[in-house]
Parts: sequence; C-alpha cells; structure tokens
Amino acid sequence: MKRDSIIFGLLRYVLHGALIVIALMLIKEYSAKCYDLGYRVFKEPAVTMVGEGKKLTITITDNVSAKSLGELLEAKGLIRDKTLFILQYYCSEYRKEMKAGTYELKSSMTAEEMFAVMAGYELEEEEE
Repeated sequence: MKRDSIIFGLLRYVLHGALIVIALMLIKEYSAKCYDLGYRVFKEPAVTMVGEGKKLTITITDNVSAKSLGELLEAKGLIRDKTLFILQYYCSEYRKEMKAGTYELKSSMTAEEMFAVMAGYELEEEEE
C-alpha cells in the first residue's frame, strides 16, 4: 500500500511538472505572437518599400466599416493584412475624422498615411 502511494505521489509530481512546462511553453509562444502583432500595429511598413508604388483610386461611403475597408484595400493590394488594418484603424487618431469620398492611394503609403488622406489631410511629398 505504501509503495502504491509513493508511486502515485511521484506520478502526480511528474504530471504537475509536465503541465507547468507546457503552460510556460504556451505562454512563451503566444506572448511572442502578441508582441509581434502589437509591434506591427504601429510599425507595419508600406506594401511597396521602394519607389512610388501603384496608385489606385478608391471610393468610400459614409457608413463604411473598418472590416469592409480593410477587405477592399487588401483586395486592391494596398495592404497586406486586413485584420491588422482593422486594429490600426481603431488605434488611429484619424478614425473619427475620415470622410466619404474618392481618394487616390498608393501601395507605398502606410496605413496611417492612408487614414490621413481619407481624413482630408494632405501628405507632404518626400524630397529625394
């Protein structure tokens, strides 16, 4: 009887140890993914890094949602990830200022620059 309780006690400690190791591995994995996503929300580069990129004209309506706007821009090749774009939209200072209209956007623009254009701000051209 004593031998069985010792074996079950050791088995219990081994299982607890294994669960702790698994939990730590999951925490490490998902915290790295969360950090990466958080970093990308604020530092995601433009689709086209060199040159002007492709220019596209898009039209947005008054009641356009962040999701539908993200889907449109992803389909047109102006952004890489619509889910990331939605997060960027909700973190943007231009979110409440965006207006319905027709806009010329470039694949060399970041999401923040696109938001600024759709809010009616003029972007300064870079000097080369």
